[in-house]
Amino acid sequence: MIGAMEAVLKHWGEQCRLNGESGGMGSPMATIMEWGGSAPRGTPGSRIILGAGAGPDAVAQQVGAALSEIGRQDEQGDRLMRLAGLRYGDDPAPTWSMQLHLLGLESRAKQTYYDQVHRLHEQLLVVLAERSDARQWLTAGRGVLPQSLLKVASKLRRAG
Repeated sequence: MIGAMEAVLKHWGEQCRLNGESGGMGSPMATIMEWGGSAPRGTPGSRIILGAGAGPDAVAQQVGAALSEIGRQDEQGDRLMRLAGLRYGDDPAPTWSMQLHLLGLESRAKQTYYDQVHRLHEQLLVVLAERSDARQWLTAGRGVLPQSLLKVASKLRRAG
């Protein structure tokens, strides 16, 4: 197991349990339905305390996106994504033998379970590193070309 990946995945699981996998702020129609008309007005600005429907933080979102990417790779990747959900998403987590059973693995050896966890950590580390490199390339500093793919794309759209 990789300690840093274990900590990141535990954080992801906690964020998903507390805030759900995606954030959502109330719509105007929901506010009208909740208050039976216009909501009472007070001091300007949001009163929503972070964590109350705001969704997971940026780290947890990146981990979730990386896990989805791993899950789309192949059958083994899908199994690793489900393992992450079982091991870190549930509180309390099922026993290691139950997790193996739910993943459809016939082996009853504890080492097989820890091999799968280590493989998950390795794959996640690789995907997070790739995502980080891509993000740095997308938003390079001033004077370095390209500054941003979005800027290039918007210029191409205007020209075409």
